Amino acid sequence: MKIKLLLILATLFILIGCEEKPFYVASIGNGGSLDGPYVLGPIGVADVLGGGGGFGYGAVNGYPGASADIGRMGVPKHIEGYWAKQNPNARGYVAFYRISADIDSELAEKKIRTLRNYYQYFKGKTGSMQVLVERERVRIFYTLYCPSHRADCSGKEGADPNGWVIDSPIKGLDVVVLFDGKGEMSLTPFPDSPYEN
Repeated sequence: MKIKLLLILATLFILIGCEEKPFYVASIGNGGSLDGPYVLGPIGVADVLGGGGGFGYGAVNGYPGASADIGRMGVPKHIEGYWAKQNPNARGYVAFYRISADIDSELAEKKIRTLRNYYQYFKGKTGSMQVLVERERVRIFYTLYCPSHRADCSGKEGADPNGWVIDSPIKGLDVVVLFDGKGEMSLTPFPDSPYEN
């Protein structure tokens, strides 16, 4: 009887010890554009842990764009929000965009884990979630900010068999693409959007 009880207790301790802890992946957020000036916001990315981050950083132009502390964010699962293309020659906007889309969180987690185990020498683990717009196209990148001009960012042999780790738009910074989708476009503001009035 005592042996059975000890075995049950030992099994419970093993199972409790193996319980997976929350997987937080980013504490920095970037919001930017790849084709000129935009106003972002509000744009929210929900994560699998029930939290998420806000990327409505207002006026942005370029990559990686505006930056902010987003707390602790897990693997993304949904993106929703609005952005508007600014008129480069005058005040106002030339187009309005919105999106509401699910993100393949299982694939996103695989890509994040690939990048986190990619580097041979670089040990940084502070990730950044980046939301980038280009007309109706919106992408979410994830990076660990290994700047190849200042650090050895070589990958371990066989660390990325799927080719998920790519060069960022500014070159010399590795990213993985967690989402690449298209929102809706309108020449007039969407009802109930922040640009309606």
